[in-house]
Amino acid sequence: MKVTKGTHLQATFQNSIFTVLLIIVVGLIAWLSERYEVKTDWTVNNLHTLSEASKSLLDTMQKPIKITAYASKDNKLREDIQDVVERYQRYKTDVSLNFVDPFTVPGEVRELGVQVDGELIIYYQGRTQHVRESPLSEQELTSALQRVARTDNRLIVFLEGHGERSPTQATNSDLSQWAFALKNIGFKVVNLNLGEGTGIPDNTNVLVIATPQNKLLPGEVSMIMEYIEKKHGNLLWLLDPSVSLAGLEPLAKNVGLTVQPGMIVDPTSQLLGNSPAVVSITTSGYRHHPITLGLENELSLFPQASGIVVVPPEDSGWLEDPLLTTHPQAWSESSPSEGMVQYDEGVDIDGPLNIAYALSREEGHDHNHAENDKKEELEDTEATDDLSNKEQRLIILGESDFLSNAYVGYGANMELGQKMMNWLAEDDDFIEIPSKTAVDLSLTFSPNAQIFLGIFFLFLLPILLISIGIMVFILRRRKA
Repeated sequence: MKVTKGTHLQATFQNSIFTVLLIIVVGLIAWLSERYEVKTDWTVNNLHTLSEASKSLLDTMQKPIKITAYASKDNKLREDIQDVVERYQRYKTDVSLNFVDPFTVPGEVRELGVQVDGELIIYYQGRTQHVRESPLSEQELTSALQRVARTDNRLIVFLEGHGERSPTQATNSDLSQWAFALKNIGFKVVNLNLGEGTGIPDNTNVLVIATPQNKLLPGEVSMIMEYIEKKHGNLLWLLDPSVSLAGLEPLAKNVGLTVQPGMIVDPTSQLLGNSPAVVSITTSGYRHHPITLGLENELSLFPQASGIVVVPPEDSGWLEDPLLTTHPQAWSESSPSEGMVQYDEGVDIDGPLNIAYALSREEGHDHNHAENDKKEELEDTEATDDLSNKEQRLIILGESDFLSNAYVGYGANMELGQKMMNWLAEDDDFIEIPSKTAVDLSLTFSPNAQIFLGIFFLFLLPILLISIGIMVFILRRRKA
């Protein structure tokens, strides 16, 4: 092609137009990058993406959430907080974060009880929660949000004084890890010894009876029956095969409870490497109930369980639902042979066997004619309307080791225990929230390792690459 003055001008014009358009495009990209932000998470298990547990919790919190971070002007500290809170803001747009330098407002810090640099205060519907963990994690922030989301502190009362499993002791057989987890999601946990003359508090949301080893006094049993029948209280009753009802036969009769003799043997547990005395619950073993939703693909372990049958009296008003059922191959071993466990037809009880029941009834249900007459007189009042709309709830389990410190960390045991307590406390919005948030897969290097990596990538690696290039150049020159 012959280059003329005209073609030269045309090429110059085209190049100028291309350069101008390129500058405009680059400028627009720079402008858009300042106004809009797009983030993607390519890490394993979406480490920097909000977990399903946190999303489920945010779905229940319809009102705006305000977070104030009392953090000094330390870029690293504030960046860490911002990084975690941003995950919540991307999912729920009305989560706000405000930074305050605590050294500039000492009076406010004292008044609010701020104790550490980087402390967060969460405000939600007039309630507050402090978060003092550093560095901040999604687990801690979600737990704090769950605490502040509850309308009040649900009171969980653990019966003691008869050798029950303790929510405060740290032995393998006690329940302190589960109790700590309950406190972390907003429950208030206390111990109660009825033998000291104090009755069950009126504001008790759930009473827990965890396998008393010694027989309760008749007066103590009367207090429990009054709590169930007159105060319409909610109850979690944990049983063990080796322990009797400890004087609670009137309560068993009230709900129609029969404890089957012997201990359940589950041969399918051997496939998991467990003793046949450990009952494994999974898939169809979780019966249809709000408590078991979402656990269908999870595994729960129940060491030394006994089968139970609940058939409430017709006039009691109780509606029973089996919660947990063993595999059909399991059976209740009534008389184990020495050194051998085997099924003896006609002696042992065939599976599948139920090891847990959930019971419910309207709190307005009356149990004698006098109360019925009183209800009829008040049936048009607002108090009666409120009463009849509420449920009284009980859970009975033929096993209690699954929530002990030795076993609560296995499979879905902790999650199942929390779901049970949320249902009993009538916090139905929280039942479907899993207990675990995202797995922390972050890799942290020591200061020396960070210095070594910096030197390697900034100096050693470039010098090595340059040296290789020089060597290749010299070899080619020699060959030429």
